[in-house]
Amino acid sequence: MSEISLPDAVEVALELLGKDGGVVIGGNSATNNLRWANSALTTNGDSIDQTLSISAFVSMSGGVATGMSSGQIRSRDDVEALVAASKASAVSAGPAVDAMELVAGPTDKNFADAALTLDVSEISHVAGGLAEVFANREQEFFGYAEQSLDTTYVGTSSGTRMRYSERTSRFELCAKSHDRKRSAWSGQGGTSLTDVSIGNHLSDVTQKLQIQNNQIDTDAGRHRVTLSPSAVSDLLIYMLWSSAARDAAEGRSAFSNVKGGTRVGETLTKRNLNLATDPNLKGIETFDRVVNLGSSALGSAFDTGIEIGRSDIITDGVLTALGSSRHAAQEAKLPFTPLTDNISLVDAQGSGSLAELASRMGDGLLITCLWYIREVDPQNLLLTGLTRDGVYVVSGGEVIGATNNFRFNESPIDMLSRVIDAGETVPCLPREWADWFSRAQVAPLTIEGFNLSTKSDAI
Repeated sequence: MSEISLPDAVEVALELLGKDGGVVIGGNSATNNLRWANSALTTNGDSIDQTLSISAFVSMSGGVATGMSSGQIRSRDDVEALVAASKASAVSAGPAVDAMELVAGPTDKNFADAALTLDVSEISHVAGGLAEVFANREQEFFGYAEQSLDTTYVGTSSGTRMRYSERTSRFELCAKSHDRKRSAWSGQGGTSLTDVSIGNHLSDVTQKLQIQNNQIDTDAGRHRVTLSPSAVSDLLIYMLWSSAARDAAEGRSAFSNVKGGTRVGETLTKRNLNLATDPNLKGIETFDRVVNLGSSALGSAFDTGIEIGRSDIITDGVLTALGSSRHAAQEAKLPFTPLTDNISLVDAQGSGSLAELASRMGDGLLITCLWYIREVDPQNLLLTGLTRDGVYVVSGGEVIGATNNFRFNESPIDMLSRVIDAGETVPCLPREWADWFSRAQVAPLTIEGFNLSTKSDAI
């Protein structure tokens, strides 16, 4: 049994799908990772994952149905089995409400080229730099580094043949006191681990841990807080994922207008905040075409191959767009707005670093990290979660110590209406969503009346 390459598998699958056609996506994902705990290396991983995913279109009475299947492939027999499974799934699903004609996307000349391979020097850069970290015996260090290279092959029955590669890097360093009562975190996302200055991250967590020597008890309640870019991005990414035009138009989301329709055109904040996704943002570039295997509130397989540009969700504080497929945009009577896997938040009047922003706050709390974020009420996008790895007390513009952790209950939409100051937009790593979403450039924000609902014993 001869092995089959991913580009050949895409072509075979499209042939087997027949006249009704569909979308076929081949993915080659190469990953290097490094993990450490208690100031010692624990694991080093190196993997290559190769999959084929198929969305079959089947014409039937009432329209066109879609069905999906995905799995690892080695031979033509594996491809045939996946095609059969996707067709069977389509027949059982019934007509798709979002069915539209596929576009004739690009035909990349390098479509049949082999997948790119990772250079181990990038993970070696981190491994070599950890010697400096582990030499510091005043704290214990934990962390994770990962470098991935994804090569994707996309074919459609309308003639689209797209091949693209995307590099993603992630570095996280956590320092803990020997008694495990103090903890600090620093992280960095991007496209290459060679951009990581381990010394800078070491200095950052060490300084934070020293500040935590002065512990100040703080009651729960609504507080003025400055949120780090990482914390802001974690909240706004969830908001972006919830910004589906279809859900809003049907009255099922926080972006629904109580009088009917959506909140597009409504002022969400008096600040000149600008929230966007853009595949061409320098430093967090991503693929500029729609690639969807299935259909969801934010996308459709039938849109695969369409070019993506900048999508401005909030412009000068006004909600200007909601994420959508072509079909959802038509139903909601809104512009077609496909979203990419990156996020940018800029305040037109924002200035200064996180430290400078905290100093301008006067009195309040500086929150560096959030985690375990979950949705409580989708109708107003109420989220809950915990602070983590350092909440700092600011008095008279100076950080004077650290305090206990909290559970928070906040809606990022409502939170935007209480922004009173903003810093400069900087690259950051979303702590909570780093496994799925790591391309972010976000401004730190100062929020009035952030709801820290209860104290938490989490460290």
